[in-house]
Amino acid sequence: MFLANYHTHTKRCGHATGEDEDYILEALGHGLRYLGFSDHAMLPGFSEPYKRGEFELFDDYVSSINSLKEKYKDQITIYLGYEAESFPCYYTFYKEMLDNGVLDYMILGNHCAMNDNHEIYARFSNITSPSQIYLYKDLAIKAISSGMFKIFAHPDYFLSNIENFDSDCKKASREMIEACIAYDVPLEINLAGIRTGEKQVGKKKRWWYPTDDFFKMVSKYKAKCIIGADAHSPLQIGDEAAEYAAVEFIKEHDLIVVDRLDTIIQH
Repeated sequence: MFLANYHTHTKRCGHATGEDEDYILEALGHGLRYLGFSDHAMLPGFSEPYKRGEFELFDDYVSSINSLKEKYKDQITIYLGYEAESFPCYYTFYKEMLDNGVLDYMILGNHCAMNDNHEIYARFSNITSPSQIYLYKDLAIKAISSGMFKIFAHPDYFLSNIENFDSDCKKASREMIEACIAYDVPLEINLAGIRTGEKQVGKKKRWWYPTDDFFKMVSKYKAKCIIGADAHSPLQIGDEAAEYAAVEFIKEHDLIVVDRLDTIIQH
């Protein structure tokens, strides 16, 4: 039985379903003691429909989760967070939300790159060149070393459509893993990648993530891991089939797994 999940979305992002309270009720039904909401970062001055909520929804997000924290405080510990990208132009905003206690924590979801004009200029789900691999790596390490991110969500996201774990992939992976070790940031074993099933990637059939090649390296370096549901509906909290597959993956690769972040997230 898992004690915690820190990767939970809400319907505000435009591609999730269910009410906030429904996620908590599912968590309670599956015996979780800690539940972190980390919806896709709603950002002032930036709109990305169906990928993240408009910033106008931020106050409702904060008030709803804080109200539920109080309602269920005797049954489960609830945290309010963001899954945010390594967008340097928003680092001041991130830091302000954390320093002021508006957000309890953030997890890094390194989906894309943004320039100073708030324009997305690269997406990492379909990398086609070594330069994009290194851009992914550089942005990830910048985020990890900032101290603002407590989990690296689906760290091997950049491998989603890469068939061969070549020397560039190995170098980038090693540097990201070393950064996570240095800054005590667990690497997430993401259940959404498991739930979507195996996909054809070149000649290989595998999960987009977690990937064997990346986590073999994680095991070699003895880096910490954590399981994340990446829940986009309440029923994805406590998905027993995905959890079982994750446990088997952990055993196969002899991974070191932490079960909660209550010593890292502090109010």
